[in-house]
Amino acid sequence: LGEIERVLDGSGLVGDAVVTVDETGPAGPTLVAHLVPAPESARDQAEFVPAVEQHLRSRLPGYMVPSALVVLDALPRTPNGKVDRAALPRPDGPARHDRTPPRTPAEETLAALWQDVLHLDSVGVHDNFFALGGHSLLATRLVARIRDETGVEIPPQRFFEDPTVAALAAFTETRTTGVL
Repeated sequence: LGEIERVLDGSGLVGDAVVTVDETGPAGPTLVAHLVPAPESARDQAEFVPAVEQHLRSRLPGYMVPSALVVLDALPRTPNGKVDRAALPRPDGPARHDRTPPRTPAEETLAALWQDVLHLDSVGVHDNFFALGGHSLLATRLVARIRDETGVEIPPQRFFEDPTVAALAAFTETRTTGVL
């Protein structure tokens, strides 16, 4: 968690940050970043969250990018001045949810597997697996399910490079003929 906080602190976008693990999500533990914008970032709230997400994605592996970003005016503190983690608000849900439906049989197959593994009602083809609450153990489970359903082995590095239904469907389509 400290490495993620260091990346946030070094962004120039964030004035104060703490990263926690939310154990209550349907897909299991997820990373949550609680952020106080830097004064110059606070002026443009509409751009703040996308800019922070882009900064994190460009400097951290996908599994280390928090699933949710909670923007606060100030972090709650204890009388000793430490961050009061118990007083941090819970996230409303995943930071982003794409609504682009599957367009090909391969995307339909993979979207159904993602929904099952992540316990979600729907998945967009451009959703990031980790932003939806996925983590490395669920990624391993999903890769095994994809192999069982399609016969295609997705190397872990390939999965972590672009963990979206669209990208992985394109990858599986280049390695199968009519399996999906």
